[in-house]
Amino acid sequence: MFTDAYTGDWMPKTSGKPFMTAIITFDDEDGKTRYTATVRHWSAEDKKAHEDMGFHGGWGQCADQLAALAKKL
Repeated sequence: MFTDAYTGDWMPKTSGKPFMTAIITFDDEDGKTRYTATVRHWSAEDKKAHEDMGFHGGWGQCADQLAALAKKL
């Protein structure tokens, strides 16, 4: 899990408004691994802003890169 609500050492951000928390899980599924990324936003407006920044494409790219790396292991 990670969030943009804190800086290093779990100190709350003092500038900018936090807008999301991400929950990443890896689960065994019949000898394969299910990767799930869930993002929780502070508000509907924050969710829209994140989508406008390319959220869906970026997370898809991340998943593709992870799959390519896993095939090399």
